[in-house]
Amino acid sequence: MIYELLEKHKADFFVMYASSKDPNFYYAVSMKLPDPAFYAIGEDGTEILVVHEMERRRAERESRVKEIVSLSDVGFYEKVKELGVEKALAETYAEILKEHRARKILVPKEFPSFLYKQLSEHFEIEIVSNPFSKLRSVKKSWEIKEIKKASEIALNALKFFLEIVKKERRVEELRRKVELFVYEKGALAEDTIITSGKRSADPHFVGEGIIEKHVIFDIFPKIRDSGYYSDFTRTVIIEKDEEIAEMLKACVEAKNEAIKIIKEGVEAKEIHDKVCDVLESYGYKTIRQKAKEGFIHSTGHGVGLEVHEEPKIFNSEEKLKSGMVFTVEPGLYYEKVGGVRVEDLILVKKNGCEVLTKFSDYVEVIP
Repeated sequence: MIYELLEKHKADFFVMYASSKDPNFYYAVSMKLPDPAFYAIGEDGTEILVVHEMERRRAERESRVKEIVSLSDVGFYEKVKELGVEKALAETYAEILKEHRARKILVPKEFPSFLYKQLSEHFEIEIVSNPFSKLRSVKKSWEIKEIKKASEIALNALKFFLEIVKKERRVEELRRKVELFVYEKGALAEDTIITSGKRSADPHFVGEGIIEKHVIFDIFPKIRDSGYYSDFTRTVIIEKDEEIAEMLKACVEAKNEAIKIIKEGVEAKEIHDKVCDVLESYGYKTIRQKAKEGFIHSTGHGVGLEVHEEPKIFNSEEKLKSGMVFTVEPGLYYEKVGGVRVEDLILVKKNGCEVLTKFSDYVEVIP
């Protein structure tokens, strides 16, 4: 994909300057780097990673990039004395690219402006969408294993929540205990959604106060070592309410009907349309009808090194590929009633799919 992009734009290199906090950079170099570093991949297959001297030995052991260069190797520190840090960085990287006969380079939208400005004095530069975002949408087998680990932790976190909610009704304390539970299992959970009552009609409201008749429990843990996420939601019934029960029934049917059609080659919009079809058959409004209440968001999103990444399960003609991992999460939200949502994480296969978050669709707690 990257080589096709370079050929399409008649460019010699695609370059990034970032730390491993950027999931595309982390994916490209396959190692954690706390400070920004320079990565370049050329149309001839050349790959270069430029790091601080203190990271060189670790990069040579951990990174999949074969050509590792330290800033000391290329005279960066001598340039700093004359040019200052930012210009010295730009001149250093320019020299490396010129050594590989670069004339035109591609950079992602998030590329730092100071480097863009100074490198543009040496090369023709074009800004493109980061191709690693698309590459990351199809997971390798080891990535799927990490996502499955995170999914198992998510399921266990819900089980833990169902036990403690019998006695503890304060949302803030429930969240603290759940996130500590997740940490002890080797993952991180932040801003876990535990929202109740009418405020559950706000899809991303994390929740506060005292638990009421039902709870949306939405958790997206990340494995601490690898950085891979899961994403999982259930609506937990505390006290029966006919209106909430009917909304939940519609969402569960929509989710399950959509999952039935998932396989390689299906267009993303077909899944979204299936969810809308089911919810509309119950009489609920959807985003397809430009509704302001009801089903007001997309059907799903990719999950991996980010909790929201490619592919987008919405009005897209993008065809699913085996190895894609994404959510299916129909929800209904009404300001005067509250909201419900059910969400599973799905792995696309050639002739079907696998649900990575298998759990009962209907969850009830008797205090």
